[in-house]
Amino acid sequence: MDLNILLVVAALHAVVLIVPGPDVLLVSQTALARTRRAALLAGLGVVLGISVWASLALLGIGLLFEAFPWVHGVIRVAGGLYLLWMGYSLWRSSARPDTQAAPVQAPLSDLAALRAGFLTNIANPKAAVFFGSVFSGVLGTDAGSGVKLAAFGIIVGLSLGWFALVALGMSTASMQGAYLRARRGVDRVAGSLMLGFGTLLLASRE
Repeated sequence: MDLNILLVVAALHAVVLIVPGPDVLLVSQTALARTRRAALLAGLGVVLGISVWASLALLGIGLLFEAFPWVHGVIRVAGGLYLLWMGYSLWRSSARPDTQAAPVQAPLSDLAALRAGFLTNIANPKAAVFFGSVFSGVLGTDAGSGVKLAAFGIIVGLSLGWFALVALGMSTASMQGAYLRARRGVDRVAGSLMLGFGTLLLASRE
């Protein structure tokens, strides 16, 4: 039944959203080190990236990967390099004196925050794999346009809700105060995780 398919789509995407990854790490770190507005815009950028992947999945990106495997390889390498750059930037930020970090890091423009979120998601080949195989597989080739549109709405709605929750929760005064007291350690952990994600992507053969 169509309802069962949509419930499976919702459950699978909820799990993918909640499991920590580059997207959640970016929005969380932006909320702690920047501003709530910047974090919300970074989250919106991530959702825009998710929307692109979901749209491509509905248009048959899985078939593209099967016909041209090198396309996925290009995405993997580009994504890995981007995450390595982000990890390096966080480590470089952690080296600045604490007097340069109050109350938070340098202001981030709306466009820069939106772009960071979008690029973090769109450069993640794991998103391509999920939407190109799992998402497409659950919907099936016989799904009608109504079911596809509903599935797209569920994906976008859940993503908006989750990243808004992360941005709002991590940008409270108490959370930002705790971040300022441990800024260098937090930035280095976040940077190390980004470097790890990037390295894993570059080393992956999938």
